[in-house]
Amino acid sequence: MRNEAVYDALQRLRETGQPAVLATVVGIRGSSPGALGSKMLVTREGETVGTVGGGCVDGMVYGELSRVLAEDRPRTITVDLTENDDPEHGLICGGKVEVFLEPILTTHLVICGSGHIAHALAGMAHALDFRVTVLDDREQFLNAERFPEAKRLVGPFEELLASYRAPHGAFVCVVTRGHRYDQQCLEWALQQDAPRYVGLVGSRAKIRKILLRAREQGHSEEALRCVRAPIGLDLGSVTIEEIAVSIAAELIAVRRRGGGVSRDLREPGAVDPRVASLPPATELPPRRPSVTHEP
Repeated sequence: MRNEAVYDALQRLRETGQPAVLATVVGIRGSSPGALGSKMLVTREGETVGTVGGGCVDGMVYGELSRVLAEDRPRTITVDLTENDDPEHGLICGGKVEVFLEPILTTHLVICGSGHIAHALAGMAHALDFRVTVLDDREQFLNAERFPEAKRLVGPFEELLASYRAPHGAFVCVVTRGHRYDQQCLEWALQQDAPRYVGLVGSRAKIRKILLRAREQGHSEEALRCVRAPIGLDLGSVTIEEIAVSIAAELIAVRRRGGGVSRDLREPGAVDPRVASLPPATELPPRRPSVTHEP
């Protein structure tokens, strides 16, 4: 089959998580160098497998690569070959080709911590087509029985964070069992390759201290303002399962609408003032939260 190599390459990308665009010829009017159903896979780095007609048709796919990956939405382009006839090189087509461009993005979720919230969230995230990795230092919590669908990294947090890099554009949820590990994991998350989401569980007082400490360690104001804390959409969640639902809903919102989406979703793209910004150095009266940390 002419597209077999493309399908094989898609499977390899699924394993590595490398972003790509899959192009498919879905319509032809007039003559064309390609065939209906022809496919081409183009990675973010420009590597290709297959073709949708060569020359200007493949070139148009290249030209749309960055846009399709950035928007994470499929789109159809029309290539007018009558405008690109090149008799000198034998390209005289006189037709139009419609090409469907589909972003191939494996969405990775890294969960720091393996307590009750992490346990509930991992299963939901897997069902939502996130590729889940969980980090913790306790094998009795982080095991195949509790996290059957996740990649499990067990060991001292200091060693795990020093040796593991999250995939490009990963989502990171920091839900460990204590302030010390939350601090380490948050600062690690901010150093990863363009994370699309960083969420931190905890009371506002705890969050304030962690963000202030991260600022002292040299993390930029812009990076700290992107931390979503307290983690999850404001659904009034109380139980562990409800909290996990609120986090999963926020992951979906950011994946589909972008990082500036409001926490209460009043309007797409609206920046909610409750999205954690760096607090002032002065201490505010502490509030008793429903969840301050993971067990």
